[in-house]
Formats: sequence, structure tokens, C-alpha cells
Amino acid sequence: MTETFSFDWAISPETPETFFAEYFEKKPMLIKRGQPGYFSDLLNYDDIDRVISTMGLHVPEINVTRADGEITPADFAYETGQIDPVRVTQLHADGATVILSGLHERLPALARYCRAMEAAMSARVQTNIYMTPPGKQGFNPHYDGHDVLVLQVAGTKEWRIYGTPVELPLADQAFERGMDVGEEVQRFVLEPGDAVYIPRGMAHDAVATDETSLHITTGLMFRTWADALAEAVIAKAHREPAMRRALPPGFASYGADLDAYDDTFAELVALVGDAHVGKLLSGFREEFLTARVPRVEGQMAQLEKSRNLTLDSRVGAHPHIVFGIHDIPDNEQVCLVAQGAEIILPAHARDAMEFCVTNTDFRLGDMGGDLDDDGKLVLAKRFVREGLMRVF
Repeated sequence: MTETFSFDWAISPETPETFFAEYFEKKPMLIKRGQPGYFSDLLNYDDIDRVISTMGLHVPEINVTRADGEITPADFAYETGQIDPVRVTQLHADGATVILSGLHERLPALARYCRAMEAAMSARVQTNIYMTPPGKQGFNPHYDGHDVLVLQVAGTKEWRIYGTPVELPLADQAFERGMDVGEEVQRFVLEPGDAVYIPRGMAHDAVATDETSLHITTGLMFRTWADALAEAVIAKAHREPAMRRALPPGFASYGADLDAYDDTFAELVALVGDAHVGKLLSGFREEFLTARVPRVEGQMAQLEKSRNLTLDSRVGAHPHIVFGIHDIPDNEQVCLVAQGAEIILPAHARDAMEFCVTNTDFRLGDMGGDLDDDGKLVLAKRFVREGLMRVF
């Protein structure tokens, strides 16, 4: 069984270097593997059956759709919003696509996959699962407002790629029915184990072939330079009274010369030009780190194991922890931020802290840094308690 589902694993045999240099935000990347079971440890039909049948899902965690748009939640859910699993499976058998949103919050394998992708992308990552009957289509041609990496788990699906109605759309530039998607520029069939990356804004659709298709759409939710510029304006406005002044009284009146304020606006724009990009990105990083919730299967058992730690115990960081470490000079302390928590320790523990969150398997007594043996045991127990490390 695959324990960690890394970005490298998801796009192999392509490499992250090739992906970012040649495909990211530019064009689709198609990966044909010839390995039907490649994603079987990540998701399978038994998982889907268990989720639909036993987990008491509510709308919008699950949706049922056809390209003609004739299915509504009332067709498969009670007034409370909880789904009727029998009706869901009946509609699927009659040709509807079942869409499961946020299963990475319920299935440990998908949670590990998303955490690994987040570590590689510095972006929020989500999954939507699509189960489409033979010969059916869930949606007409459209584009997504975020980049997607599609993993074909089972069955086959024919994909068609069109033009780019909006290049790299913002979140509020959603696809609208009636948009011209352009001519078809590429067509291919995803078989089990295959994958494709599609940049946001690029129109596409997909039709299951002669068997039920099950695929994972990985949504990559990036911050943009527009976000950074907007943050720069807000930050500068808190320091510059000129940016907080009211717009000219009467500017909305009929006949007002709206071009008369070009110089004023240019002066205000210039004020933002000296924004410190490092501080802006640091703020986004802090926001990203504190928003990552722990994914710690077996944590109760881990706490029990930590009671009996010795210097010969095998321990290690949970894979793909996204973290930050910064000094607190005034107090001679160091702060580690990870998984929504802050851990503050004496400054001399910094090297040991970094070692513990970047090494996934080591003998506790071999911990890097300059802590004595008692210090190593104390730090390891603390990090196990915080869900950052595990005991083997």
C-alpha cells in the first residue's frame, strides 16, 4: 500500500521541474501510464459504496447531475438535506453522474494525498470525485476557476479540450452558460492509472466510454499576484492617510469630469510601488500554515506509545508537514508554526525542532541538534502529542 501520495508520484514519469517549466498555467499535460492499478490505493469503488451507503452525507457533499441539468436535490435527498442512498444509486444506474465533494475530509488516503499536494504547491488542495455511467456526460463544455489534476481511477473517459475563454480567471470570473469555448484542439481517452493537468480557464468536457468511469479531480486553489497587490494596497492604506481620503464629492453627478483625477490616482498607485513583497508573501505563508488542519490517523494510539519512548525508539515526522520556524529574539525563543498550532520553545532547540519535522524515520537518540538525551525525549513526546511526529 502507498503510504504517501506525493506530487511526484501523481505526475510520474513526468517531473515537477518539467511540469512547472512547460505546463503550469500554460497547457494540458497528459500522462499515459499503462498501469491500471496505479491509483487503487488512493480510491476504489468499495470506498465510494461505503461513503454513499453508510456516512449519512448531506447536500452539497454529494450531487447528482446530467448534462441536461434536469436533476435537483429533491430527487435524491430529504428535506433535511441528508441524501437517500437508494435514490442516489438508482439515479446513477439510470445514467446520472454522482459527484462527491470533499472526500479528502473523510477518507484518510485522500487526506494524505491532498496534504502532499499542498506541501508541493503552497496552495489549498481539494478533491471532487466523479462517477459517470457508460456513455454519459456530467457537464457540457466549461472551464474551471482553478487548475485541476485529473486522476483516472477506474473505467475510461474521453476528454475534449477547447479554447480558453478567460485566461487564468479569478475566482469571480466563473464560466457562464453561452460562453464561446472555441474549437476542439485536443482529444484523448483517460484509462485507469492515467492523469491529465488542465490549467484554469481552459474549456473541456468528458464522456464516459463503454464502462462506468471513476476519476478524482484535484483542485489546486492558488493565491495570485492580484491577491498580493490587493493586500499591498490595504497594507499601505493603513499607513498613508492620502489613500484613506474620500473620493471627490460630486464625482457621481451627471457631467462630472472623471478624468480630472488621473494625477491623483497615479500618485496613490506610486505609493504602493515600494511595497515589500517579502512581507506580503510572509503574511500569505502564515495564513496558509495556520489553516492546515492535522491529518493524524491513530493519534490516540500514538499518545499511548509515546509514554514508553526510549532513545532507541524509531520515530519520525508525519509526511508532508508544511511548517515555518521563526526566532523570537527578545525572549530567546523559537516558534514553530504548523497544522494550525504554534509551538514555542527555547532558542537552543531550533535545530532539533527542524530535524524532527523534516525527517520521517530516525532513531530518537540520533536526533539532530544539541539537545541532551532528556531534552530529546521531552521534545519527541511533545511533538507526538502535537501530531507532528509518530512512533513506529
